[in-house]
Amino acid sequence: MRIGLTYDLQTNASDQRQAEFDPPATVQAVHEALEGLGHDVVRLGNAHELLAAPHRLDGVELVFNLAEGSHGRCREAWVPTLLELYGVPYVGSDPLALMLGLDKVVSKRLAQASGVATPSWRCVERPEALPAELPCAFPVIVKPRWEGAGRGIDAQAVVRSRVQLEARLRRLFARCPEPMLIEAFIPSGELTVFLIGNDPSAAFPVVQRPLDPATGLSCHVVKPAPEATVNPLVLEPAIERAAQEASLAMFEVIGCRDMARVDFRVDEAGRLWFLEINPLPSFDPEGSLGLLAEYLGTSYAELIGRILDASLLRIRHAACGARNERV
Repeated sequence: MRIGLTYDLQTNASDQRQAEFDPPATVQAVHEALEGLGHDVVRLGNAHELLAAPHRLDGVELVFNLAEGSHGRCREAWVPTLLELYGVPYVGSDPLALMLGLDKVVSKRLAQASGVATPSWRCVERPEALPAELPCAFPVIVKPRWEGAGRGIDAQAVVRSRVQLEARLRRLFARCPEPMLIEAFIPSGELTVFLIGNDPSAAFPVVQRPLDPATGLSCHVVKPAPEATVNPLVLEPAIERAAQEASLAMFEVIGCRDMARVDFRVDEAGRLWFLEINPLPSFDPEGSLGLLAEYLGTSYAELIGRILDASLLRIRHAACGARNERV
C-alpha cells in the first residue's frame, strides 16, 4: 500500500513554537516502521505543504497522520480536515475528536459528565481576571488550555502561593497568549494508558511515568531531565483496572478512532484523577509507545502495525456500511 506520512517537523528544538512538532528521528522511526511492514511511504509534510501542492496526494491510498499544527485549539485538526476535503482516508481521529481532546477544559467537562474524576480547576482568560478565590488549595499547576506539555509546562509549572501564581500567569500569558488552566496539583504518581482499536478499543497495560523528586512532575516535561527519578506507586490491580476503564470511557466520549493516550494522576489515598486525553499521541520511540512496546515484549514497529490495522479495519467497515445503505 502507498501510505502518505504527514507531520510538522521540528527543526529547532529551542523554539517554543515548535515544541509540539516531531523531531526528525521520530518521523524517521514511523517511516521505517511502515516500510518494514511492507508499505511504500511518501512524506507529505504539514497542512501548509498539502495546501500548496495537493497533487502530492495522487496515488496515496492512506495517510498516517502525525501533524500537530502550529497554533490555536483547532491546530491538530488541520491535516485531517484537508484530507476529508480531498477524500483521502487517514489513520487517527477525526477533526472534532482532535479539537475536543486538545482543549483541556472541554475534555475535563466531558470527563465529569461521564463520571470520570478530574482535579478541580479554574480557567483564566487573562492575568488580571484571576479570581480572589480558587476552587482548590495550593499547590496548583498552571498550563495553557490547548497546548501539549512541551509548551507551557516546565519545572516551574507548580506554584505554592498566590504570589507565585500571579507571576507564573504573567510569564505564561506573555509567552503563550491563550487561556490558562489552573488545576489542583495531585502530588503522587502519574499513569498513562495507551489505547488501540475501535468498537471496542483495547486499553493496554498501564505505564507509570517516572517523576522528578524535586518538583513532583513527570520527567518528560522537566528540562534538563533530572538525574534521579522516582516511581512512587505500587500498581495494584484495582488501580490499573480503574485507569483502563476510565481511559475507555474517555475514548468513547471524545469520539476517538484507532488510538489515543490518556494521562492520570493518583493521589496518596489511591484515587485516580483524569488529566487529559490525547487522540494524537506522541510517536517518539523513547516515549510512552516505546515504553509500552518494551513492557509487552514486542517492538515499536509492531505497535505501529496494530494502529494501522485498526484504521484499515475501521475504513473497510465504513465502506461496507456505505455500500449496504446504497443497496
